[in-house]
Amino acid sequence: MAKRGGSRHYKRLTVPVNIPVIGRKHIQWLLSPKPGPHARGQSMALGVLLRDVLKVGDDLREVKKAITAGSIKVDSKVIRDVHRPIGLMDIIEIPKMGKTWRMQIIGGRLMPKEIEGSLAKHKLCKVVGKTTMKGKQVQISLHDGRTMKADDSVKMGATLRMSMPSFKLEQQLPLAPGVRCLITSGKHAGEIATMESIIERVGSMDSESRMRSGNESFITVTKYLFVVDDQFA
Repeated sequence: MAKRGGSRHYKRLTVPVNIPVIGRKHIQWLLSPKPGPHARGQSMALGVLLRDVLKVGDDLREVKKAITAGSIKVDSKVIRDVHRPIGLMDIIEIPKMGKTWRMQIIGGRLMPKEIEGSLAKHKLCKVVGKTTMKGKQVQISLHDGRTMKADDSVKMGATLRMSMPSFKLEQQLPLAPGVRCLITSGKHAGEIATMESIIERVGSMDSESRMRSGNESFITVTKYLFVVDDQFA
């Protein structure tokens, strides 16, 4: 009988360099994230995050026990799937340890950063799609795979501050000159800079933005920008 479904693991050498992987050259296989909120190339499996990055358990068996026991929360919800993909801006909580992390781009890689528990009460989501449905209702798509109905005032590229766990809109942070942005890809990935202006390009070329970080000024692709609020660091 033919094999059905995706593989539960994949080779470490094929993992994109923006995903932190230990033993890339001398350990062959790595736990694979399931299809879900984040693309494979932009996420890691929850089991990998807990075992290899956060060092919550010595091996996958210990990590599975913690997950099965309901000790791990992602975006304020208990997760019991070791393959659950973890990506940018996801909030990971371990209540028994009293620790909370937010997934960020640090040094060009997707890494967890420990934050105060109060910051876990909201999540930043980028608007990556917008469509008009039947009855002129507007539906937006967010970077973490969620879709929701919204007002037409919500703009593409904006960041929405959502309350957790109800996931209700608290604030819209538009992509416009003067805002703080996390750069998610490219040479300056992981830096937080202020947008000075948007440079439109002709034809099919992506628009670019002029950014400033301290005394340095540089240009990056606009789609690499993720608007963040004043509490983000």
